[in-house]
Amino acid sequence: MIVSEPRADIAAWVGSRIGVTFSPPYTALAEVRDGKIIAGYVFNMWTAHDVEVSLAADRLTKGLMTAAFRYVVQTLKCDRATFRTRADNIAAQKSLVRLGASLEGRQRNYFGDCDGLLYGILKEDFPHGFDA
Repeated sequence: MIVSEPRADIAAWVGSRIGVTFSPPYTALAEVRDGKIIAGYVFNMWTAHDVEVSLAADRLTKGLMTAAFRYVVQTLKCDRATFRTRADNIAAQKSLVRLGASLEGRQRNYFGDCDGLLYGILKEDFPHGFDA
């Protein structure tokens, strides 16, 4: 089941897995199985054309990915989503590429102990048949 509330619990779950704390305002989506979150998105830093998206997942489904990008494109009316990940998190980098994201830059010491990599995905680049 895909849910958007309680958003603070979703944000705490995502944040605990990626090592950040989210401060409002933000929105969130998660997939819940057997009463437990298995994947979640947090959306913040909305600028009308872009939104920063944070993602954590034990298991990421096509249904949640589609719901997240429908939210970005149809609800927020954004043309793109921005992701940041640790330069040493190879699994996250591979996942972002599978989502259709492109590497756009490096932010030195963004995470304090590690560089951050900046990825972006345009609505027309979403690879799973999403008709934006």
